[in-house]
Amino acid sequence: MSASHKTKQTSNNVKLWIISLLILVLLSVAIMFTYRERIIMKVSNHFSIPYGVKVAQLHGLTIKFDMQQPFFIDKIMLDQVKLNVDYLQFEQAMQDQNTDQVGVQVVTVVPILPALPDWIPDLHIENITVQGTNLPPLPDVSKTQSLSLSNINWEQLDLNLIDFKAIDFRYVDNNAEFGFSVWQQDQRLLQVKLNYVLKETNNTDSRKLLKVQLNTDLSKLSASVKHVLPAFNAEFYGIAMLDVDVDLQRMERISLRFSLVDGAVSYDQQKLIANADFSVDTELVLDDKSWLPEHVKLNITDIAPITLTAKTCASFTALLSVDKSVCQPFSNNASPTLAPIVITPKLPLSLQAGIQERDITRWKVQAKQAAMTVMMSDNMSNNSLAVKVDELMLTPQSWQSNWSLAVITNSRYFSELNVPFQVTSKGHVEVNPTDTSINTKLTVNSGTLTAHKFKYSDVSSENIKVSLLDAMTVNISNNSVLPFDFALSTVSFNNKYQNEYKIDRFTAQHRGHFNSQALSVSSDWQLDDVVMKSTNTVTLLNLTPYKIAGHWQYLQQAIPSLVTDKYPLPVGLYLPGLVESRLDYQLMLNEKQGYLTASMSGEFTADSSTYNDITATDINANWRCKIEAAKPDLVASLNTNCLINSNISSVDMGPVATNVNFTGLVTFAHEQLQVAIDNASANAFSGTVSLVPLLITDFDHIVGQVRVRNLSLPEVLELYQVPGVKVTGLLKADIPFIAKGSAVSIIDGTIEQQGAGGVIQIKDNATIDQLKLTQPQLRYALELLENLHYDSLHSDVNFKPSGDTKLTISIKGRNPSIERPIEFNYSHEENILQLFRSLRINDAMYDALDKMNNP
Repeated sequence: MSASHKTKQTSNNVKLWIISLLILVLLSVAIMFTYRERIIMKVSNHFSIPYGVKVAQLHGLTIKFDMQQPFFIDKIMLDQVKLNVDYLQFEQAMQDQNTDQVGVQVVTVVPILPALPDWIPDLHIENITVQGTNLPPLPDVSKTQSLSLSNINWEQLDLNLIDFKAIDFRYVDNNAEFGFSVWQQDQRLLQVKLNYVLKETNNTDSRKLLKVQLNTDLSKLSASVKHVLPAFNAEFYGIAMLDVDVDLQRMERISLRFSLVDGAVSYDQQKLIANADFSVDTELVLDDKSWLPEHVKLNITDIAPITLTAKTCASFTALLSVDKSVCQPFSNNASPTLAPIVITPKLPLSLQAGIQERDITRWKVQAKQAAMTVMMSDNMSNNSLAVKVDELMLTPQSWQSNWSLAVITNSRYFSELNVPFQVTSKGHVEVNPTDTSINTKLTVNSGTLTAHKFKYSDVSSENIKVSLLDAMTVNISNNSVLPFDFALSTVSFNNKYQNEYKIDRFTAQHRGHFNSQALSVSSDWQLDDVVMKSTNTVTLLNLTPYKIAGHWQYLQQAIPSLVTDKYPLPVGLYLPGLVESRLDYQLMLNEKQGYLTASMSGEFTADSSTYNDITATDINANWRCKIEAAKPDLVASLNTNCLINSNISSVDMGPVATNVNFTGLVTFAHEQLQVAIDNASANAFSGTVSLVPLLITDFDHIVGQVRVRNLSLPEVLELYQVPGVKVTGLLKADIPFIAKGSAVSIIDGTIEQQGAGGVIQIKDNATIDQLKLTQPQLRYALELLENLHYDSLHSDVNFKPSGDTKLTISIKGRNPSIERPIEFNYSHEENILQLFRSLRINDAMYDALDKMNNP
């Protein structure tokens, strides 16, 4: 065979082998594409079965070729993959070398992603079904009794069957994008998107970032839960999204962001929270144990106002497992019944939590500002509460914040009073939690309470304003308020007594102390020109007042104008005195008997006083009172006894009375006032004038008797200034009187000598001498009076309110020059008030002449 023939034959053989090989390759490719799904399943199961994962079904594999792409493949598509997963294969039973016991060892490792090649074809899988077997137990969840999870039929959940749909993978410009959605029972539960990004840095280096985005519709999750938990009446709405950023070169830090759009919560078909938009940002940091969030930032950008009604309150309590009694004020049986309350947070609201390492004692939460308003409107008033928190700082050791609040409401919601009022306040709060209790330090830097249209009992006012004078600090430990001090000021505007007594200024300052047993307040009061002090102590039992005790003191000062304006002094009375008084009292709030016991004492002093032409000097009066009331109705049960003593050095009415004393007992009981006069006496004409003990029950009709003893007849005669008449002896008198209002009358009063009698001598009296000349028939009788030694002197006295006085005088005696007895009867009428007035005029003239002669 020639060489050329051999060469040709060899060439033919090569061609044949090449054609055969090509046919074999094409046949292999054809067989591979024909049985591609089985081949992939066999190969996959070979590697996955040891890990509890088996490819049970695979079909719909399609490869799109592109001759310009590497390996001529442009895109791979797969319709359906079904996987059977045995979850228990994920746990490895390993023997602990130290204890010789078999257990599960969990080791945290840094995830390692392989470096991607320069080219990867696009991949689309329409559906992957994962069929799970041997689901892991849920012992902790089954113990949750509030949701009755222990009775859940787990097979009904179909957790062993999950579909992954619309699985897409794209790789362009070194950036990989992978996405899929998770379905369960024909409901899309989760949508997942992953991005593998190469990001250029400032120093021209590149960073490999893995971005993961998960989002779900909470309403579909709620529907799935509702399907297997009919008793769970809560429903959640909104689109929730979780973004995860991982720097593959710094795997120890993972950025997370959770956001919710149009979030809502309802319970038992009652909408509780709506239109909530918020986000939570944090970074997970890997330490030697596990992942830990370092900083957590919450930002709420929108939320609809929350309305509390009887229905929504019941839903909130059921959702949060709170006692239903908190909703009682909304019921129609409550008094008063709360109207719907609208809570509106001030947005945006930002909170930042800092977590240092794994030590929880170093965690902290910060917020620059947080605020909300609470509104409640009823048919009587509009109520609002605005709370603002500045520089909030929360750590496990302490919670601190500056705060301010403004309240507009009505006291009828927490007391029997119906008073609109406003409160504004600013301060700082610090809460220190411990293992056994929470300790709170509340500092109120400023505060004002204004009550409008205040009315309680017989006290009413247009406005009462109470303000904090100094910063107040309150400490709360072990659920108990520790003792603290406070200082307040009070201003009242147009209250009932201000209008009644014409008071322009009504202010007070208070210093107080509080402890768990008592609240004590010392006050300084200013009512125009009146200054008062008070000290009041409220004794507490389980923080409930059961006794109030204290005293009120009216410091020594002039009679206040608020008294003289309301109760004017009689016309012509000038009384420039000083008054002081003190009231000590005790109120038993919870006792059936002995509601009020009190005592009052006081004193009035004046150097002098005048009433028209009457002058009094060195006036002193004091009183001591005992006050009791068995019931809170003071008018019906008040019982008062006041012992009054007074002394006046002298009273000049023309005749001068000295050492004027009065002692009496004033009693108020059973709504009746009475006065018992034990002693009323004075010295006049060297004798005494006194009032017979007297009980007054009717102040419009007073009947009494004046008793006179040891009255000097010569001094009485001087009152009339009769020349040439001399008398000796003492007088006594018993003068009954009747006082009707200011009108006083005397009927059948008697005046007579006291003792053995006396002498009447008349000599060189012009009137008597003239009578002797003009009436000779009286000469003998008048001469008998020139030296009459009387044994009996008697006079009847009658006095009218006008001052007209009638004296009927009878004198019996003897004249030494005549042996037979003498009896003299005389009647005299005169206005004694005019006589006293003329005597006072004469005294004034004498004083003026004396001053002229003795300057």
